[in-house]
Amino acid sequence: MKHKTIAVCVTGYDEQNEIMKIMGALSRCRELGFNLLTFFNSVRKPELNLDFVIPEDILNGEMQVLRLINYDLIDGIIVFGESMLSEKMLFEITEKAKARGIPMVDIDDPMYDICEKITLSNEYAMENVIRHLVEDHGLTKIDFINGFRNNPQSDERLAAYKKVLTEHGIPVEEDRIFYGEFWRKSIDCTKEIIARGELPEAIACANDTMAIFCMDTLKEAGYRIPEDIIVTGFDATIDSMECKPTLTTARRAIYESGIAAVDKLARMMNGESVEYDTPVESVLVKGESCGCVPFKERRDETYEERYFKLNRFKQFNRYVLYMNSEFTNIKSSEELYEPLREGCSFFNLTKAYACINVDIEHKQDLIDIDDEGNPWQIPDRMVSMLQYGHDVPIGTEFKTSELIPGGFDDEEAPVHFVFAPIYFKKNFLGYLAITPPEDYIEGDMFSAWLVSISNNTGSFYMNNELSEAIGELQKLYLRDPLTGLYNRRGLNKFEKPYIEKALEEGKLAALICADVDGLKRVNDNFGHEEGDNAIVRSSSALIRCFPVGSICVRTGGDEFLVIAAFKDERELKASIKDVYRNLEEYNAISNKPYKVGCSCGYALVPSGSLPDLDEIQKLADKNMYDEKLKRKTVRKD
Repeated sequence: MKHKTIAVCVTGYDEQNEIMKIMGALSRCRELGFNLLTFFNSVRKPELNLDFVIPEDILNGEMQVLRLINYDLIDGIIVFGESMLSEKMLFEITEKAKARGIPMVDIDDPMYDICEKITLSNEYAMENVIRHLVEDHGLTKIDFINGFRNNPQSDERLAAYKKVLTEHGIPVEEDRIFYGEFWRKSIDCTKEIIARGELPEAIACANDTMAIFCMDTLKEAGYRIPEDIIVTGFDATIDSMECKPTLTTARRAIYESGIAAVDKLARMMNGESVEYDTPVESVLVKGESCGCVPFKERRDETYEERYFKLNRFKQFNRYVLYMNSEFTNIKSSEELYEPLREGCSFFNLTKAYACINVDIEHKQDLIDIDDEGNPWQIPDRMVSMLQYGHDVPIGTEFKTSELIPGGFDDEEAPVHFVFAPIYFKKNFLGYLAITPPEDYIEGDMFSAWLVSISNNTGSFYMNNELSEAIGELQKLYLRDPLTGLYNRRGLNKFEKPYIEKALEEGKLAALICADVDGLKRVNDNFGHEEGDNAIVRSSSALIRCFPVGSICVRTGGDEFLVIAAFKDERELKASIKDVYRNLEEYNAISNKPYKVGCSCGYALVPSGSLPDLDEIQKLADKNMYDEKLKRKTVRKD
C-alpha cells in the first residue's frame, strides 16, 4: 500500500530535543497515515566558541546517509537546519527539494532562511519565566546566568530578561549577568554570585542544566531553595522534573513543533498556501524551586532501580567489548554482522537491516588502503547482511534507491525507519536501517554502537584487501610473471617438503628438466613476442600433463624443472609423452610459422634419507640434453 512519506534530516538523535521533535512528527504521521524516514548523524555539530573542527573523512562519512534520500519516494522534508553538520549539505537538500517541487520545513532554525519555518519562541518562553518572578513573586533582584556570548539562543533569552525588567521599571544591571556557556561553567558563575556577600532574590538560568548545577552549588554552600533563594531554568528537560527541588522552567514546545511541521507539510502537499513562519508558543512549567509547587517527598530510588540503571550500562559495555574482541576470530561477513542481533535486542529495535555496498561485500571494490582513497559515492546496489525482525534472507541484493529490500509499498501500516551511516576512512560502506523503539533510545550508547559497527566493518573489509594484497605479493615473490610457474624462490620453498611427503607416502619422486626446442631460432626469425609464446605454451603443457599438485618451475629463460610424484616409472614416462603430444596438438591448430616443442629428461629420487637434490637435478639436466639430441635427429626443422 502506497503511503505519503516524509523524510527528517537530524543531527544527534540522542538529544531530548531531537527525539521529542521526531516523536511529535511521528505521532502526527501515524494519524495521517504517513511514512516517516529519519536520516541520522550521530556526530554532533561543535558548539559555538569551541575550537574543534570535525575531521573531513568523518564529515563526509556522516553526510553520505543524507545522500541516500530518494527524492522520488519523498513527499515532504523536515530539517533541523541550525544543527546540521554541513551547510553545503543543507543547501544541497534544499536545492534538490525545490527542483522536484517537494515541500520542506525547517524547525527551530534562526540561522538560515531556506524554506518555510516552524519557530519555537524562545524569547516569549524566557519572558514567561521572568514575568513569573517579577509579577507573581514580586522580585526585583534577579541575576541571570546566560549561555554563550554572541550565540543566537543566548541573545534571545537575554533580550527577554532585559525586556521584562525594563517593562517593570527594574534597572538592568550588567553585573547581574553571567555566562555559564550552557554547562558546568554555571558553577563558577554561582560561586561568584555567592562571593559578593549578598544573594539576589532569584537566579534565572538560560537552560535547565545550568540551573541544576547552580542549585547544587547553592545547597553545598548551605542555602535553601526556594526559602533563601529562587532558581529557575529553561527547556523543561527530564532532569528538571527529577532533581530536588523540581525546577520552575519554561517548556519549549518541542514535541508540538514536530506535529506543527507535519501539519504544515500536509497542507503544502495538498497545494494550500501557508505562512512562511509558523510560531509555536512555549509555556511556563511551575516547580518546587520557586515555591509555587509544594515540595513533595519522593521515595528514594530502590536498590533494584539503581542496579538496573548501572547494570544496563555495564551490560552494554560488556556487549561492545565482546563484539570487538570476537572480531579477531571472524572469518566471513555473515559472522561479522551476527553480533548486531544482540545490539538490536539491547536497544529494543523492532527491525534492523545492515545494508552494505554490494561491490564491497562481493570484493569487487575492496577498501582502498592508500592515502588517496576512493571518491565518496553512493553505490547503485546494496546487499542486506542482517536479518532481524523481518524475513529478508541474508545476502539479498536490492536497489539502493529502495532503502530497504523491497521498499515500503508492501507495508500495510505506515513505517518509521531511522538510517545511520556505516563508513570507514574514505569509504562509504553502507548504512544501518532500523525501526526504533516507540519511546526512547539511549543515544550515547547507540552512537557508540554505530562507531563500533563502522570500525569493525571497515577493518574486516580492509583486512580482506590486505590478505588479497599479501597473496598477490606472495605470488610476485614466488612465481614467474610470464608463465605463472614457480621461480627459484618458489622452488627453494616447496622442493624438499614435497619430495619428503612423496617418499613418506611410498611414491616415486622424480625431477624432470625441460627445455624449449629451438627458442633462439623463433626469437631471431619471428621476434621475442613469439618466443614468449613458445615459452608459455611449453609451460602450459607441463602443468597439464604432469600430476596435479606437481611443482613446476621456470628456472631460466627457456628452462624448466618439474618435481612430481608417480606410482611408478611407467606413469612418469607416460606424462612426458603427454607433454610432447600436447604440443603437437597445439602446433596442428596454431597456424604459427614455427613449431613449439620441448625436450624432457628425468632423474629419480632414491628412497630413504633425502639425498643431494642438486646432484639429482644435474643428472636430470644431462638426461634432458641427451633427449634433446635424440629428438633433434628425428625432428624436421
